[in-house]
Order: sequence, then structure tokens, then C-alpha cells
Amino acid sequence: MIKCPIIEREIDIGDCVVIVDVCDGAIKERVLGRDILEKKNWREICRACEYHDN
Repeated sequence: MIKCPIIEREIDIGDCVVIVDVCDGAIKERVLGRDILEKKNWREICRACEYHDN
């Protein structure tokens, strides 16, 4: 589990990978939950996260 700065709670590393893949354009946004997409700057938060390139 890691702390996701977008939703400010612990998530599974697999969920993190999916969010990063959507952020990078590898997967369509429709796989993300509302809690992610409701943050207007979620992509910037994701790119700045320490786990983004891991």
C-alpha cells in the first residue's frame, strides 16, 4: 500500500500503476474512479508523485 496524493489515502500499488498509465496516456480515463477524476489537477499531482516513475 502506498499513499496516493491525489485522493490522500492509501491505495494498492496496482491501482497506482493504473492511475499512472492513464496519466501517461496508455489507458483510457474511463477506468478511473470518480474520486480521481473529480480532482481537476490530478494529472499534475500524479506526475509530481514520488511513485510516478517507479
